[in-house]
Amino acid sequence: MLAVGAVAFVYTVVMAGGTLTIPLYVLWASQFGFGSLTTVVVFIAYVVGVVGTLLVAGSLSDAVGRRPVLALSLALTALSTVGFALADGLTVLLISRVLSGVATGLITATATSAIAELVRGRRTAAVLSTAANVGGLSLGVVAAGVLAQCVTAPTHTVFWCYLATCAVAGVFWLVIPETAVPSADGTAGRSVRWQPRIRRPVLPDGASRVRSFVASGVLVAASSGVNGFFSSLAPAFLRDDLGVSNFAVIGVGVGTLFISALLAQTVTPAALVRRGIGTALLAVGMIVIEAALWTHSAPLFIVGTVFAGAAVGTLLRHGLSVTDALCHPGNRAELTATYFLFLYSGLVVPVLVLGLADQAVGTRASSTMLAALVVSTALVGLALGRRTEPASTPDTFSRPSTHRTPVEENHE
Repeated sequence: MLAVGAVAFVYTVVMAGGTLTIPLYVLWASQFGFGSLTTVVVFIAYVVGVVGTLLVAGSLSDAVGRRPVLALSLALTALSTVGFALADGLTVLLISRVLSGVATGLITATATSAIAELVRGRRTAAVLSTAANVGGLSLGVVAAGVLAQCVTAPTHTVFWCYLATCAVAGVFWLVIPETAVPSADGTAGRSVRWQPRIRRPVLPDGASRVRSFVASGVLVAASSGVNGFFSSLAPAFLRDDLGVSNFAVIGVGVGTLFISALLAQTVTPAALVRRGIGTALLAVGMIVIEAALWTHSAPLFIVGTVFAGAAVGTLLRHGLSVTDALCHPGNRAELTATYFLFLYSGLVVPVLVLGLADQAVGTRASSTMLAALVVSTALVGLALGRRTEPASTPDTFSRPSTHRTPVEENHE
């Protein structure tokens, strides 16, 4: 139990580093003189780091073991934190965001796999993994917002405080055991030697399984469009369009998305963790958020955020359960990395479109375009998975996953 808690804590801390910057973008924009499009570019630098790492090193922990990759991720997080704390211009911000993205790319597949290997029961493992992932995201943005409001020099102080948290996570790492399947020579990971190269994303065996996996990936990519908006331009929208200037309120407002997602993952009955429910919540959330931006209503914005966050949590948990059901121990991190490729790739296009459109046609029209893109993508994912949705969601199973798990054989 201590080992599971240690992995979850390290995972949470690294993920928190990915959202610490959100409430601070408006301060950096003022200090360094950049606008919404540059803010999007800084955010995309993070996504580039994540996606590039998943493509090149997504299966690294299958070969060298979980512990070394967890340590590397934590070290890169600390290095990027120092960069943020000392940043004196846009170049340092971009480099630090890339490093933070690399750390996230390393830890997502690795920590998720380690938790699945330490915990018996697919549902429990999925809940713990998603709770650590999204819980870290919510803690990061809320803590940064509160600190930014309470301390002097927030663009420096926030990161020095976080660096101390990274040091604590390093202590927790010491008690984490190696969980990767031993290779033929007795070492962690596969007997095949890992080499740094761009790898083709892997898919499960069988047409029905591939379709279900891709459907879950497309849906989580759609929900990532919402994450991207809240992780990049939402603070500026709250300040400029809804009149919110308090950093703590901005942090809590953005954090509401992640908190709602966390609650959806941890308290929602397994029977309700379904693609159709997640898609419906996403559509409602985007419509209400749009209504809030058009009517300049902060309370309505929070209501929409709650619905959108519940959708993010539901779709993420469902997708992780499907992924775990379709993998076998030898490629757990590799298939999980492919799933997270869907997730983080879904951040790029919607946010880039939003940044470009915001400068060209304004906030209202650009946000409407984003909502349409997110909902239409989710509908595509729902259509792909319509004939492969299991009668029971994968996380209702409690036995360990095997290579031939008949998750996708039962249809609605």
